[in-house]
Amino acid sequence: MDKSQENIDVWYKKIELIGIEIKSLDEDMDTGRFKLKTRFMNQHFINELDKIGLLLINITGTYDGKLMVLLDGKNS
Repeated sequence: MDKSQENIDVWYKKIELIGIEIKSLDEDMDTGRFKLKTRFMNQHFINELDKIGLLLINITGTYDGKLMVLLDGKNS
């Protein structure tokens, strides 16, 4: 397993523990940002993502009713 897949697995578990239903989680190799597909996102989940170290960049809707959430890791 390569380093980026390990990184995605760690974030996947952290996001899952918050209670967000994850349809998919991918990392953009060019920017290093995460693309999270889910069906529901509210202010509580956004605050929880902030607490674990992920910064919300953008939320867009897809034609099949999913949300594409663009996240970036905070620099500590």
